[in-house]
Amino acid sequence: MRQKYHFATENGILIWDITSILEDIESHPDNYTVRYLPTSLLTDHNESRVSHTRAMATDISKPLVVAELSEGHMLLIDGNHRLYKAETLGMKNVPCYYLTQKQQQHFIVHFRPAEYDRIVACVS
Repeated sequence: MRQKYHFATENGILIWDITSILEDIESHPDNYTVRYLPTSLLTDHNESRVSHTRAMATDISKPLVVAELSEGHMLLIDGNHRLYKAETLGMKNVPCYYLTQKQQQHFIVHFRPAEYDRIVACVS
């Protein structure tokens, strides 16, 4: 089963194909930037509920995946359990693959530029 991330607003929904993103990162790691982002910044904008047991068993060295929605606005699209573990362990920063708007649009299911702009405008 393919892993996907859904982001819904009153203006529509975006769906990222996480499986394809992770496969592309593995195949072309030099195309992606790893940034160390503050754990607090990511947890402030993440309302995910996770299993404590599952989270504590995750590999925290594997970078999370963050999508840039607009300048200054990002969305955690893969790594909720790793983020929970990092926060629980008191880590100040976590490694993240930071996908620019251009990079991530290739992985949005049925990407349509006008719809993307309308949805992202809600968070800007």
